[in-house]
Amino acid sequence: LFPYGTGIFEDPLRSTVGFKPVPLYLHVRHCLQLADKRFTQHLSFIFVMHNIMLLRRSSYQSRLAVQRSWWNEAAGAMEKIDVRSLECFRDHLLERKRDKVFTPLKGRNEQEEAIVKLLRHVQHIDEHFEGSMGNVSVMREEIRALSQSSGTPSLFFTLNPADGHNPITSFLAGKDINIEAPFSNPDSRFTWFDRMQTLASNPVAGAQFFHLMVDEFIGKFLGTKRPDKRGVFGRVKHYYGVVE
Repeated sequence: LFPYGTGIFEDPLRSTVGFKPVPLYLHVRHCLQLADKRFTQHLSFIFVMHNIMLLRRSSYQSRLAVQRSWWNEAAGAMEKIDVRSLECFRDHLLERKRDKVFTPLKGRNEQEEAIVKLLRHVQHIDEHFEGSMGNVSVMREEIRALSQSSGTPSLFFTLNPADGHNPITSFLAGKDINIEAPFSNPDSRFTWFDRMQTLASNPVAGAQFFHLMVDEFIGKFLGTKRPDKRGVFGRVKHYYGVVE
C-alpha cells in the first residue's frame, strides 16, 4: 500500500520536518476517498484499521461508573482484587460456558465474591461506541424522551436500500455506467452477479450508497431538506433512525 515507504499512518518523520500530525481516522478516511482503489479494494485494510481504531477507543475513552451510595463498598472490593484473581475468575467463566452451566454465578473465595459484586454494581460506560450496550441504552432514553414530549410515533419504516440491485452502487465503485439513464437499464453490460462482486470488492461504495439513500429518504421523502419542510406525509415534527 505504501511502496515508497512514505505516507504511512502516524509517520514519526512528520514532526521532525515540521509537518502537522494527521490523526489516524482522518488519514484512513482520506485513503478510502482516493481515486486510486488500492485501499478500498484491499482484502484486509478496512477491517484491520477498523479494529485498531475500535481498540483505541475502547482502551482510551471508556470509563467505569458506580452509584455514589455504593462507592465505599466498590473501593473496598477493588482493593481485594489482583491480576491473578481476575485471571482465575476468567478461566472459571470459560469453564462454565464450556460445560454449559447456567446456575447463578457465585464467588468461590473472597476475591471472586468481590469481583461478582463489582460486576453487579459497576457499569462500563461506552455510549460513544456504535452498537454497544451503552449506545443502545442512550438511544432508548432518547426515544422515550421524544415519546413523552411529542407523543408516540405515528409511523414506522424499515428501509432496505438493496445496494446489490442498484446501478448507483456500481457507479460509485467506479464502473462506466450512464447514470443519467436510470430507467433504461444503464448497467445492462453487468449481471446481478457482477454487481454483487463489485460491491464485495469495494465495500466503501456500498457505505456511500447507503448514506446517500438514507440522506435522500430523510431529506426528500420526509421533507426535512425541502424549502417548506413538507414531505410525503406533511411536516415531520421528529424522526429517529437506527442501523441494524
